[in-house]
Amino acid sequence: MKKIFILLILANLTFTVFAQTTADNSKPRLGILPFTGGDGGDGETIATLLSFQSEIQGAFTVVPRTSAVNALVAEQNFQMAGYTDSDTVARIGRMLNADYVVSGHIRRLGDSNLIIATIVNVETFEQLAGDYREYRVIEEVRGLLPDISRRIIAATRRDTTRLPRLAIAPFNIARDDINVRDAETLAQILSVEITNTGKYAVLPRTETMQTALRELDFQTAGHTAEDEAKALGRAINAEFVLSADVRSLGNINMFTAQILNVEDGSLLAGDMREYRVIDDGINLIPELALLLTDRAGAATQIAVRQREQARAASRAATFEDPSKFWSIGISIGSSFTDPLLIGTLRGTIAPFRYMFFELGCDLGFISDIEGAGYYSVYPFIHAAIFVPFKSKGGWYIGTGGGLMIHEYTFDDIVKSEQIPAMDFLTGFNIGNVFDISYTLRTNFSSANHKVSVGYTYRFD
Repeated sequence: MKKIFILLILANLTFTVFAQTTADNSKPRLGILPFTGGDGGDGETIATLLSFQSEIQGAFTVVPRTSAVNALVAEQNFQMAGYTDSDTVARIGRMLNADYVVSGHIRRLGDSNLIIATIVNVETFEQLAGDYREYRVIEEVRGLLPDISRRIIAATRRDTTRLPRLAIAPFNIARDDINVRDAETLAQILSVEITNTGKYAVLPRTETMQTALRELDFQTAGHTAEDEAKALGRAINAEFVLSADVRSLGNINMFTAQILNVEDGSLLAGDMREYRVIDDGINLIPELALLLTDRAGAATQIAVRQREQARAASRAATFEDPSKFWSIGISIGSSFTDPLLIGTLRGTIAPFRYMFFELGCDLGFISDIEGAGYYSVYPFIHAAIFVPFKSKGGWYIGTGGGLMIHEYTFDDIVKSEQIPAMDFLTGFNIGNVFDISYTLRTNFSSANHKVSVGYTYRFD
């Protein structure tokens, strides 16, 4: 019986391991490369955090990088050419024996910080999906990874085999004040937006495409867009080519883009968007992608986007400016005399930078007079100067006033008073969560002190 029992345990373990191996083998294999362009180890850290996402681990077998792949990663120099080139990404994917490879970039476009992520099919070189997000400080990227993960997973489940193949040519720079990195970033955004429409199987920049461009430059001077479209499309077996430019007409700055038919060089779709500063590309390139892929419905979708952007911009200007302190909070403290215990409800509004108005009410209890019943109510309004800390929270100092309404009860005797008072206050908000404050309160014939600590919810 003991032998049978041991055999049953071994059989169960074997079945469990086999089932897990089969389940793992049924998952597509995903390689995640370090994100380029960051400071220090930021890119490696972001790639690691992405691989830790529970949804990624549930949908893929995440492939660890080998020493050979790490050597190739180092060789690519990471900054500009390496991972915007799908040939390189696919080559690394084959070394990893992966089905898909995620690569990404930490970029700056004008005054905007961006993280851009794309997923490439190793077998076809096709860019299946992409995502890009703005952030203020690099720590915010961690909170963006769950949404990026969901988009990556959804992309690998789409069937793109019947979609027309579209090659994305590098952005042409027709202005002296636009640098190559900005143009590269715009091309990536446009590639992501076109991919996410689901209208084309998108082939981003490849070494083959770059070779074709160099040959055209060598063979002809002033070759036409039609010539270029034919050469690029045929070089990578694409039916259409998307070419885009950053150019100007007098004082008008423009992003222009067109989709050309490879067979005859004819224009399938084309449009332009005017911009003021290069940062505008974050909002205007998506509109350009809509005009190129869905002309009929573009107007409605663009109008919806613009309304959402206006609301987001209004919210950002109101709540996301670190110098504007909008909050609600509750605290507890003492004046070390009457009242001995003070609870405070308060809220701040900040229509201007570096200052706020505080509205609130103190509720006081407990007198230091033996045998006396006591309560007080003190509604107040304050105006304060606010100096934000480098990370979160800040220091403030201000003044204001209120009306002290209090009542003493001695047996059957009730004594009530209403006393106008003036406040001088200062305090610290720590991490947009904890508040520590001191208030000097006076009616100019006497004064007391209030020290309080509390919780703050900041609208940001």
